[in-house]
Amino acid sequence: NLCLLSKLFLDQKTIYYDIGGFLFYVLLSKQPATAVGSFSSPADATEYTFVGYFSKEKSSVERNNLACILVLPPFRGQSYGQLLIELSYELTKMEGTIGGPEQPLSSQGFHSYRSYWRRAIVQALLGVLPQAEKYLRHSCGRKQHSSEDVVEQRVFSLSRLAQLTGIRIEDVLFTLEDLGLLGNWHGKHMVCIADDTIQQVISTRRINPGMRMDFNGLQVDDDAIQESLSEQESNDSDPNSSNSDSGSSADSS
Repeated sequence: NLCLLSKLFLDQKTIYYDIGGFLFYVLLSKQPATAVGSFSSPADATEYTFVGYFSKEKSSVERNNLACILVLPPFRGQSYGQLLIELSYELTKMEGTIGGPEQPLSSQGFHSYRSYWRRAIVQALLGVLPQAEKYLRHSCGRKQHSSEDVVEQRVFSLSRLAQLTGIRIEDVLFTLEDLGLLGNWHGKHMVCIADDTIQQVISTRRINPGMRMDFNGLQVDDDAIQESLSEQESNDSDPNSSNSDSGSSADSS
């Protein structure tokens, strides 16, 4: 039903009927009791309104962390899309890997992701992300890199930024070039930017580095993470595997 609903709003959406290989993350918003389209929770009689959702493959050969994303028109322009995108990347980091949206992106999807990539890269360069690393190590027991090293060292490689943000290296490279922050040192791409330069970029591009998900409110089913990891490892070991099933969309929007 979610796939059929999103077909009404996404011109490039492709519908397949086998949705067993996908996970769906639904976003609800608390609304006044008189809100149209709201429904009550039996536990506390709190009413919620459906805002949007995103889907992702349980196992993706291309390591896509999002297949289709939709925010209903009445709720657009309120950063709900950015929240869903950020959640998709936090789930990716919990799995100890990097990823990105299913390609190709629609025009609207590209602008949404470019906005998120800019913010995430700036946050990494400003040292905003070590707290997130501590959270990830505490919640899933994976030490990807040293938080102390991130704080002390202000030289970032592409792979380092990819680990910090969960964003694919090619998307990190695109974002750094887009922001004018990419340099070359001894034949390697490196980022070593002064804080005042980053602040100038923040001002000119109107980036809000303070906007972050509240990790204290993020509760993830460990079984779902382990299931995704197990299926991913199975795909990695099978060179003939493919993601021919698509319960969502060929384009993210």
